[in-house]
Amino acid sequence: MALILIFALPSVSVFAISPSDAFVNIDFSKGIPDGMEVIGGELVNDDAKGQVMSFPGSGKNKVNGRNSKAALVMESFASSDFTAGISWTVWVKGTADTHGMEPIFTIDLARQGYLSLLADLTVTLNATGNEAKWGFPDSENHLWSDPPNPLEDEESAIGTEWVHLAVVIKSGGVYLYKNAKQIDVDPWANGNFGVEGATDIMMKIMPEYATGVTLGAYKCDWWRFGDFKGSISSAALYNKALTEEEIKELFVSSGGVYEEPPATEAPTVPATDPPATEVDDNNNAESAVDETAAPTSADKAGDENGNNNALMIILIAAGVAVIAFAVVMIIQFGKKGKKADK
Repeated sequence: MALILIFALPSVSVFAISPSDAFVNIDFSKGIPDGMEVIGGELVNDDAKGQVMSFPGSGKNKVNGRNSKAALVMESFASSDFTAGISWTVWVKGTADTHGMEPIFTIDLARQGYLSLLADLTVTLNATGNEAKWGFPDSENHLWSDPPNPLEDEESAIGTEWVHLAVVIKSGGVYLYKNAKQIDVDPWANGNFGVEGATDIMMKIMPEYATGVTLGAYKCDWWRFGDFKGSISSAALYNKALTEEEIKELFVSSGGVYEEPPATEAPTVPATDPPATEVDDNNNAESAVDETAAPTSADKAGDENGNNNALMIILIAAGVAVIAFAVVMIIQFGKKGKKADK
């Protein structure tokens, strides 16, 4: 029995990751987490995901909407370390009415600040709510990345089927994944979040400014482009930069079916130009033949037919020789037999 266990151990992946490893793990299949404030949303049963949170939204251009959110205040941010990266994953399904500017997953910062993913798959940031200074050079003293023209970009990019989204913030950039496949790098709309050193500051300062997470809405009072309309199955926040393999593992373990990228086709070999023509002394055009060129399939077929014909001639000649030899031998034996009779 001990030997069986020893040989079984190597098959267990030491790199396995699950939502239980997350800094924040929101699983609505187990109900509403303790301490979560839900406004407008309700738990419903979904055919694919079981119990999920459904948000009615508040409609675009509605000032102080916040009719659709699930917020979780967390004091544990203050004692946490995010210098290894910030990542979050979420299963989400939109509706035909989902607006592209609606927030899906938000990390609440300061009093009215946010770090969020919108339904148009843009990452937005207002690190301090315009109320405090981070001392970041040439940045109006705070990090920000707001949508540039919200009313001109209303289309939702998540669709009306369940999709798994992941945002990874690490030194040097922000990476966006959809169904475990990277679809964008630095997916912010504008602002200074993309300049060198910005993500490092974000990771370093987050424990000081982060206050919790909100699904479906921004924390700020002035957002006027609507709350999220759709459903969220589960969400998780990690204080590390998830790898592509970990994102794939989380996607598959939570019910996703990973589709391998299609195999690349071999490049098409362009057709060769026809042989150039030459003009002889009588001005007759003749095709220039490259005697060193590789034989074509027709040439090969002709050679093969020629070889087959030669072989047939040899076989026929050999057959005739054998028959002639047999006839001679029969005649010789016949003569000897007659002499013996005499």
